[in-house]
Amino acid sequence: MDGATLKTRLLEELHQLIDAKIASIRSTLSDISDSMKNDTKSSAGDKFETGREMMQIELGKQQLQLNKQLQLKKDLSQINPNKSYTSIEFGSLVFTNKGIYFMVFAHGKLSFDQQDYYILSMASPIGQAMKGAKENDSLSFNKQNIVIEKIL
Repeated sequence: MDGATLKTRLLEELHQLIDAKIASIRSTLSDISDSMKNDTKSSAGDKFETGREMMQIELGKQQLQLNKQLQLKKDLSQINPNKSYTSIEFGSLVFTNKGIYFMVFAHGKLSFDQQDYYILSMASPIGQAMKGAKENDSLSFNKQNIVIEKIL
C-alpha cells in the first residue's frame, strides 16, 4: 500500500472514531436536555435546584467535549494525504525504529490492518522532540534512541 493510500485509510479510521464520539456526546446532550425539561419542581425545592444545577454543569461539560471533537474533525480534514513531507510536522506519518507515528492529535495507539500506529499531537513531548526532524535523523527521547526512517 502506498503512503497516500495508507494515510487516507488512517484518516478515514480517525474520522469514524471522532464521528462515533460526536454521536455519543450528542445523545448524552439530548438525554440531559430531556431530563431537564421533564424534571418537575417538587416540595423539596432545594433538592430540585441542586439536581438542575448538576445537570446544567454536565450539559456544559458535554458541550465542551462536543466542541473539542468538532475541532479535531476540522483539523483532520485539513490534512492532505498526498502531501509529501521533508521534515516532521502536523499531518506527517513517521516510520521509526520504535514504531509508526501519525502526527495529528493525541489519541494513543490505534491498531489498524494488523499494525500498531501511535496517533500523537505535535504538542506532546515526543511530538515536540520529533518536530522538524528529517529522514535518517536520530534523536534521544526517554533515554531511547529513535531513528527517523521514513516520513510520508
